[in-house]
Amino acid sequence: ALAAATAIPIGSMGKWIDSLWKNYENALKSQKELINTMQVGTYVAIKDLDSIRVLIDRLEIEIESLLENADFAIREEAVKLGIEEIKKKMAVFTKNVEDLGVQADICSRDIRRARTVVLQRIIKHPNH
Repeated sequence: ALAAATAIPIGSMGKWIDSLWKNYENALKSQKELINTMQVGTYVAIKDLDSIRVLIDRLEIEIESLLENADFAIREEAVKLGIEEIKKKMAVFTKNVEDLGVQADICSRDIRRARTVVLQRIIKHPNH
Protein backbone atom coordinates (compact mmCIF):
# COMPACT_ATOMS: atom_id res chain seq x y z
CA ALA A 1 0.00 0.00 0.00
CA LEU A 2 2.86 2.35 0.82
CA ALA A 3 4.54 1.59 -2.51
CA ALA A 4 1.32 2.35 -4.37
CA ALA A 5 0.87 5.63 -2.50
CA THR A 6 4.37 6.86 -3.32
CA ALA A 7 4.23 5.71 -6.96
CA ILE A 8 1.59 8.24 -7.91
CA PRO A 9 3.58 11.41 -7.00
CA ILE A 10 6.74 10.05 -8.60
CA GLY A 11 4.81 9.23 -11.78
CA SER A 12 3.32 12.73 -11.87
CA MET A 13 6.71 14.27 -11.26
CA GLY A 14 8.18 12.20 -14.08
CA LYS A 15 5.51 13.50 -16.46
CA TRP A 16 6.20 17.04 -15.32
CA ILE A 17 9.95 16.60 -15.90
CA ASP A 18 9.25 15.05 -19.32
CA SER A 19 7.05 18.03 -20.14
CA LEU A 20 9.76 20.48 -19.09
CA TRP A 21 12.37 18.56 -21.06
CA LYS A 22 10.14 18.54 -24.16
CA ASN A 23 9.62 22.32 -23.87
CA TYR A 24 13.36 22.94 -23.59
CA GLU A 25 13.97 20.59 -26.52
CA ASN A 26 11.42 22.43 -28.68
CA ALA A 27 12.90 25.81 -27.73
CA LEU A 28 16.37 24.58 -28.62
CA LYS A 29 15.18 23.25 -31.99
CA SER A 30 13.50 26.59 -32.75
CA GLN A 31 16.64 28.51 -31.86
CA LYS A 32 18.75 26.16 -33.99
CA GLU A 33 16.42 26.74 -36.98
CA LEU A 34 16.66 30.49 -36.42
CA ILE A 35 20.45 30.38 -36.26
CA ASN A 36 20.59 28.28 -39.43
CA THR A 37 18.35 30.80 -41.19
CA MET A 38 20.58 33.64 -40.00
CA GLN A 39 23.67 31.77 -41.24
CA VAL A 40 22.16 31.39 -44.72
CA GLY A 41 21.21 35.06 -44.83
CA THR A 42 24.68 36.08 -43.69
CA TYR A 43 26.33 33.85 -46.29
CA VAL A 44 24.24 35.42 -49.07
CA ALA A 45 25.03 38.93 -47.82
CA ILE A 46 28.77 38.18 -47.69
CA LYS A 47 28.72 36.80 -51.24
CA ASP A 48 26.84 39.89 -52.44
CA LEU A 49 29.33 42.16 -50.69
CA ASP A 50 32.20 40.23 -52.30
CA SER A 51 30.62 40.88 -55.70
CA ILE A 52 30.35 44.57 -54.87
CA ARG A 53 34.02 44.60 -53.80
CA VAL A 54 35.04 43.11 -57.17
CA LEU A 55 33.01 45.74 -59.02
CA ILE A 56 34.55 48.52 -56.93
CA ASP A 57 38.02 47.14 -57.71
CA ARG A 58 37.15 47.32 -61.40
CA LEU A 59 35.97 50.91 -60.98
CA GLU A 60 39.23 51.83 -59.27
CA ILE A 61 41.16 50.38 -62.21
CA GLU A 62 38.99 52.29 -64.67
CA ILE A 63 39.39 55.55 -62.75
CA GLU A 64 43.17 55.08 -62.71
CA SER A 65 43.12 54.42 -66.44
CA LEU A 66 41.05 57.56 -67.06
CA LEU A 67 43.49 59.63 -65.03
CA GLU A 68 46.45 58.18 -66.93
CA ASN A 69 44.78 59.03 -70.24
CA ALA A 70 44.13 62.57 -69.08
CA ASP A 71 47.76 62.92 -67.98
CA PHE A 72 48.92 61.55 -71.32
CA ALA A 73 46.75 64.00 -73.22
CA ILE A 74 48.13 66.92 -71.23
CA ARG A 75 51.77 65.77 -71.34
CA GLU A 76 51.90 64.84 -74.98
CA GLU A 77 49.55 67.55 -76.16
CA ALA A 78 47.70 64.83 -77.96
CA VAL A 79 44.39 66.18 -76.80
CA LYS A 80 42.31 64.70 -79.60
CA LEU A 81 43.84 61.24 -79.17
CA GLY A 82 43.57 61.50 -75.41
CA ILE A 83 39.92 62.52 -75.54
CA GLU A 84 39.08 59.62 -77.85
CA GLU A 85 40.78 57.24 -75.45
CA ILE A 86 38.94 58.80 -72.51
CA LYS A 87 35.61 58.38 -74.33
CA LYS A 88 36.32 54.68 -74.85
CA LYS A 89 37.27 54.23 -71.23
CA MET A 90 34.27 56.27 -70.11
CA ALA A 91 31.90 53.79 -71.76
CA VAL A 92 33.49 50.93 -69.84
CA PHE A 93 33.48 53.01 -66.66
CA THR A 94 29.79 53.86 -67.08
CA LYS A 95 28.93 50.19 -67.56
CA ASN A 96 30.88 49.27 -64.43
CA VAL A 97 29.02 51.93 -62.44
CA GLU A 98 25.71 50.53 -63.73
CA ASP A 99 26.82 46.98 -62.83
CA LEU A 100 27.73 48.18 -59.35
CA GLY A 101 24.28 49.75 -58.96
CA VAL A 102 22.59 46.52 -60.04
CA GLN A 103 24.73 44.46 -57.65
CA ALA A 104 24.04 46.87 -54.79
CA ASP A 105 20.30 46.53 -55.47
CA ILE A 106 20.61 42.73 -55.47
CA CYS A 107 22.55 42.83 -52.21
CA SER A 108 20.00 45.13 -50.60
CA ARG A 109 17.13 42.90 -51.77
CA ASP A 110 18.83 39.75 -50.48
CA ILE A 111 19.51 41.35 -47.10
CA ARG A 112 15.86 42.46 -46.83
CA ARG A 113 14.69 38.94 -47.71
CA ALA A 114 17.03 37.36 -45.16
CA ARG A 115 15.88 39.83 -42.50
CA THR A 116 12.23 39.04 -43.32
CA VAL A 117 12.85 35.29 -43.03
CA VAL A 118 14.58 35.73 -39.67
CA LEU A 119 11.77 37.95 -38.38
CA GLN A 120 9.17 35.43 -39.58
CA ARG A 121 11.00 32.66 -37.72
CA ILE A 122 11.13 34.79 -34.59
CA ILE A 123 7.41 35.59 -34.85
CA LYS A 124 6.60 31.93 -35.54
CA HIS A 125 8.28 30.90 -32.28
CA PRO A 126 7.78 33.92 -29.99
CA ASN A 127 8.25 32.04 -26.69
CA HIS A 128 11.54 30.41 -27.60
